[in-house]
Amino acid sequence: MIPTMKWPAILLLSTALASAAEDMAFFENKIRPVLVEHCYSCHSPEAKKIKGGLLLDTREGIRRGGDTGPAVVPGDASQSLLIKAIRYEDPDFEMPPKKKLPAEVIADFEKWIAMGAPDPREGKAGAVTTIDLEEGRKHWSFQPLSNPPVPEVKDKSWPRTDIDRFILAALEAKGLRPVADAAPHDLRRRLHYDLTGLPPDLAEGTGAADVSALLESPRFGERWARHWLDIAGYSESTGGGQNMVLPVNFRYRDYVIAAFNADKPYDQFLREQIAGDLMPAKDAAQRDEQLIATGFLSIGTKNTLDENDPRYITTVVDEQIDSMGRSVLGLTLACARCHDHKFDPISTRDYYALAGILRSSEPLAGAWRRHFLKWSQALQPLSSAPDVLSDAELTEQLNSAKTRMNLNGKRYKVQRAALQEAGLTKASTAEQEAFYKTRPEVMEVINEMDRLQKIVDRHNDKLNKLLPFLTSAMKDAEKPADCAVRIRGEESQLGEVVPRGFPAVFTTSTTPEVNRSQSGRLELATWITGKDNPLTARVMVNRVWQHLMGAGIVESCDDFGKTGQTPANAALLDHLARRFIASGWSVKQLIRDITDSRVYQLGTAHDAKAYEADPANRLNWRANRRRLDANALRDSLLAVSGRLVLTPPPLESQIHLRVEDSRTKSTDIAKVLAPTERHRTIFRPIMHENVPADLSVFDFPEPEMVTGRRSVTTVPTQALFLMNSPLIVEHARHTAQRVKGLGKDTSSRIETAYQLILARAPSDGERGDAAAFLTGFPGDKEDEALAAYCQTLFASAEFRYLY
Repeated sequence: MIPTMKWPAILLLSTALASAAEDMAFFENKIRPVLVEHCYSCHSPEAKKIKGGLLLDTREGIRRGGDTGPAVVPGDASQSLLIKAIRYEDPDFEMPPKKKLPAEVIADFEKWIAMGAPDPREGKAGAVTTIDLEEGRKHWSFQPLSNPPVPEVKDKSWPRTDIDRFILAALEAKGLRPVADAAPHDLRRRLHYDLTGLPPDLAEGTGAADVSALLESPRFGERWARHWLDIAGYSESTGGGQNMVLPVNFRYRDYVIAAFNADKPYDQFLREQIAGDLMPAKDAAQRDEQLIATGFLSIGTKNTLDENDPRYITTVVDEQIDSMGRSVLGLTLACARCHDHKFDPISTRDYYALAGILRSSEPLAGAWRRHFLKWSQALQPLSSAPDVLSDAELTEQLNSAKTRMNLNGKRYKVQRAALQEAGLTKASTAEQEAFYKTRPEVMEVINEMDRLQKIVDRHNDKLNKLLPFLTSAMKDAEKPADCAVRIRGEESQLGEVVPRGFPAVFTTSTTPEVNRSQSGRLELATWITGKDNPLTARVMVNRVWQHLMGAGIVESCDDFGKTGQTPANAALLDHLARRFIASGWSVKQLIRDITDSRVYQLGTAHDAKAYEADPANRLNWRANRRRLDANALRDSLLAVSGRLVLTPPPLESQIHLRVEDSRTKSTDIAKVLAPTERHRTIFRPIMHENVPADLSVFDFPEPEMVTGRRSVTTVPTQALFLMNSPLIVEHARHTAQRVKGLGKDTSSRIETAYQLILARAPSDGERGDAAAFLTGFPGDKEDEALAAYCQTLFASAEFRYLY
């Protein structure tokens, strides 16, 4: 029989929690800032006169609506007056009144309402929060790490490690017991996927997994780097309106892979990513490594279409604060951009104290813009660079491009006027082109445009030759400065200037002072990794636990604030955090500690009593059944079929050369992906709004948001993909040929297929079913029958899930 499994209720609950977190992140990143910038001046208690009786600053207000009815009807854009207003469907009812919102912003609002209009804004319209730091410090995650004693347990024979004792003590307190241990083949498969993202290799035999070998394998870094890239928002394009291809972001990806493989101490890993360019280096190689690491802050979303330069900078800095806050600290710091945080003790002053640090730095990513000099457009040279593209050259290139763009309108006008004067408006293109050469006023503009284009091309040619020696990175601004508060988040409304620093709720006598001659990123890195910061270690050990166990001790892995979940086992969380720090912040040691525990090695069997008491399995009475993510599924297909290339792709195939139009919509994405079609998924170029279909169908995240926990959906397109996709058919055919070569007869081929695809031997019943399938396949075509059977195993739940 073909292996199957029932969809567990716990997975549905976990999916719902992850989806809710993503929904709130969408509101905070896409909806609230627009409401604050464009709507609150007329539709909040701050307005001199509230227009139309409509308040938009709370969930209650926006759903109740104003004089003409509800502004938002969750799930129904057609009945939401707000959508009609921002679409400008009614001349008497247009919002905002001065200028229509960009199409992509309107699309965000339509998507938000279709999602059910998730909105965390509690209370009555215009409610004001007052931050009480002392009260705020009482929140569990803001308190110093505790040092809980290892608990005594009644059943002393069950635990293998201290982790087990914390788990068992919590279970015994509820009168519960863990289920039986996992079957050896299930545990072996689980360890291979958790540590390397790949299935066990046939050559390794069927014995127990060698955890040390898996941790030392280069495949380990490739697997665990992807987890980090999900929360770093890694992409090889800018996103935003133009979505420009970024030329060398892959260097940051490779840095993360190398860091996990080398077991770089996590505190050092963070310091390098935030301020590596400001840290001392023993040699050129270390200097380059630390410089590349700062790509963490330079690779994020950038709307290069925004012609308002100050607003562009503010938006990029907001993305940096949001990304760093959620990924490293588990805090929604960006919620304090427009007003004091509604729930956490983070003030607007705290936000702009951090913004001053990041505004005093330049995120150089090669993000081509025609509107602003250098900021985010340049790249940093590595120590081996034979030359640099100077600021003067970049200035000349940008000015030439901008002037040429402006001349394009003039060219059209003079050409049109000349054609009308000569009566040639309906002449052929060839006749018109010949005519232009006889008109000096036309050729003057064309020749000037050609001259400017040659300047742009010359600098692009130089840049492209230098790209093998350049990297995206951070750089301190020439004149670091404190930042003024943007009232209600609006760039044009400046308030008091706030000294650079850190959130007051975390400030102690040992908090470092910002070096006024630098940006402050070095002190920011020191504060984040300092012994007095209660969040950094907790957030990271929770992420590791989640990746190994299927759910974090804190389920809201990107939000440790008051709107997040409380720990299922707070004592265990702090125990792990303290051990993590004591081990020298070793991620590999933390993983070894968890995988050595008996709770990690539990089976996934159901227990009625435990399920009734703890249906979400927050106490870990069993292992969670987990679906393989998109990366592991694709990599598995390549590995099983024998098509996987384990070496990284060549350098030249990873660099994206600068061309005249570097927008993704003008880029042949299939051509960009082609060199990596047989490589591990982590090496594939991922770009905003261009995630390959074989990944997006299995919930690969859009790189626009911090994604600490991927969604796990079950939709018909996934089954159809496994049944009909040419890619699956191709892998099944290659797998069948491999199975045929390894097995001499039907029986041995069935055994080989099961070991390759499911990492176990078939049962007697499964052998019989498989033999009947193969011998009874229509047409008596052995190769087609074997390929069809391999595809059937690919489509099984057991292939897609870890038991």
